[in-house]
Amino acid sequence: MSTPRGPLDDARGEVVAEVVRLVRDLSERSSRYADRAGAARGLHRSDLSALLVLARAREEGRDPLSPGVLARELMLSPSATTTLVDRLERSGHVERTHDATDRRRVSLAMTASAGATARDMFGPVAAAMASAAAEFSDAEMDVVRRFLGAMVEAVDAQDPGAASS
Repeated sequence: MSTPRGPLDDARGEVVAEVVRLVRDLSERSSRYADRAGAARGLHRSDLSALLVLARAREEGRDPLSPGVLARELMLSPSATTTLVDRLERSGHVERTHDATDRRRVSLAMTASAGATARDMFGPVAAAMASAAAEFSDAEMDVVRRFLGAMVEAVDAQDPGAASS
């Protein structure tokens, strides 16, 4: 096992810079793909983001979500969230239910059609990525998993509102 080196080593710095560029390129291309695939199905970027939040909530056992939780996770105003949920409900991708005892309480959940749309949109990309990943050994995939996890943590740790020096 090699010892991690500091970012100041010139050769390593060049490699790290190239890897960071590739991660950025993957992120940018993934974002563009999502925009194109969503547009082809009449979905805005905010629609896709909302469906992703709802899908994660389902995976994590937090399903259904309230509109307030959705608004916080998407950093949207209540009125923007209402517009978004109305649009997703009209398109058949979100089901809005009212609590039986308190009609003011609303819950949101993805519909089966939203899952089908997501599989249609992202299934081919996931299959292509799985095919590309098959070229790597288990040991290499462990390193990739550890690396990508570290990159997610690095992004999450940043405060975009902090003053730059």
